[in-house]
Amino acid sequence: MSKDMTNPVLGILGVGYFASYFTSSLRKGGYKGKIYLSPRNAQTAERISKEHRCLVAQDNQDVIDKSDIILLSIRPEQLPGLLEKLSFRDNQIVITAVAGKTIADHYAVAGHLPQTLIRMIPVCSIEAGEGVVPIYPPNPEVEKIADFTGTPISFDSEHDFDLALTTSCMNGWLYEFFGTMTDWLEEKGLSQDQARNVILHNIRGATAYALQKKDQKLADITGEIATEGTFTLEGLNLLKKQNGFTAWDQALEHVHKKLTE
Repeated sequence: MSKDMTNPVLGILGVGYFASYFTSSLRKGGYKGKIYLSPRNAQTAERISKEHRCLVAQDNQDVIDKSDIILLSIRPEQLPGLLEKLSFRDNQIVITAVAGKTIADHYAVAGHLPQTLIRMIPVCSIEAGEGVVPIYPPNPEVEKIADFTGTPISFDSEHDFDLALTTSCMNGWLYEFFGTMTDWLEEKGLSQDQARNVILHNIRGATAYALQKKDQKLADITGEIATEGTFTLEGLNLLKKQNGFTAWDQALEHVHKKLTE
């Protein structure tokens, strides 16, 4: 355990894809604290420890004993079995990246968890130094950790956190969308690299431009570009006619319902 809370010791229970991109983003962002990994997924733990300067603990309890902050990065169905025999210190912070489980759900499974239990599930793009890190409830120490990885946004209610988490699923949908457009360009004759760069840098430019216009509604930006007589408006009207945007709303509603049932 460290007394230096500028670089607290972080322990991770559940070593898989999430732990891999989270530790990578922490190190790239300049986090210098010790990181202890659960040894259960031995091959992945060994790889992450070598790539991102982490330490593999003896067992799950050893992770907790050596850490200031513990991150739970497991699937929801694994939560009861993981927490059943573990003991925490009252002054520790537990961050949970368990999707679909409320704070109350965690205490129902393990009442012995510390008082400070924080939900935080960042998107995989934090490995590139970009992306939202939703946090509930607000906590300065967790926000400091998150700041190494992306853009932390704290919420005062679990309802708002779940809304943000729903939109995080959008990343996977966007890659499929980008892929569809690059495939179209390739079919029309562009090389794979050209198609990829055209699409991704167009998207990157669009988001950078929108972030710059922070006081303007996004729909108003569209209105400035898709004016009468433009090809942009031609395509936009076709997308609306084909319910292209309604489908996204439906997907968000469906995922939100699943997350909060």
